[in-house]
Amino acid sequence: MELTDYKTIAAEVIDGIATLTFNRADHRNSVDDRMHSELTTIFTDVRRRKDVRVVILTGAGEAFCAGGDSSPSRRFETFTGLTPIEEARMIIESLVDLDQPLIAACNGDALGLGAILASLADVAYIERGSRLGDAHVRGGVTAGNGSTALWPLIIGLNRSKELLIGARILDAEEAVRIGLVHELVEPGQSLASARRLAAEWAQLDPLAVQTTKRALNVHMKAAVASVLPLALALEEQTLAPLMESRRRS
Repeated sequence: MELTDYKTIAAEVIDGIATLTFNRADHRNSVDDRMHSELTTIFTDVRRRKDVRVVILTGAGEAFCAGGDSSPSRRFETFTGLTPIEEARMIIESLVDLDQPLIAACNGDALGLGAILASLADVAYIERGSRLGDAHVRGGVTAGNGSTALWPLIIGLNRSKELLIGARILDAEEAVRIGLVHELVEPGQSLASARRLAAEWAQLDPLAVQTTKRALNVHMKAAVASVLPLALALEEQTLAPLMESRRRS
């Protein structure tokens, strides 16, 4: 797809910087079926763009991404022909495969999949007053779509157990303090901060930048390969009753 073809993610490329904006502000940028499907391809489409040197990910309105859309109308159907769990794997794998550096501008809450995308960015700014966390367990679902695979690599195994088993939601200050995201900024400043860093990185040699990131991400790919298939299989088991009831309704 062309970047302009996406319905739930607005995209623009200016001066070598691609800005991807979750575009469901009225729903706090929660991930509905269409956005979930679009997330499976957008990072691959950006990766192919030779004119893109840096990627910024942010949200429209007052939230970065509030996690999965829990509205009763969501049917857990896809626009790709894949299952939702197959899509979830593609989202994480394509994000880890993204050669260009990714900067997250968390302009509000980053929850569920939103928290995972923010924490996997190469640098993430989060605004004071925002929250971040993966509360899958609170909804009776395995935390399988990336956090169990990669948070232990980022913040350590024991800290990840505390957060994920307990379904803890952190304030922005604590998320930065434990290293799940990188820098705390004042409200309204995350995108400006991301743009300043993106402009600096866009001036660096792209081959050197991308190959350095590729080497670093070998650590993440190893964790994805060893943990993500099991984690998603377990999530699929716990999510199956909800998906079936929605499809029957």
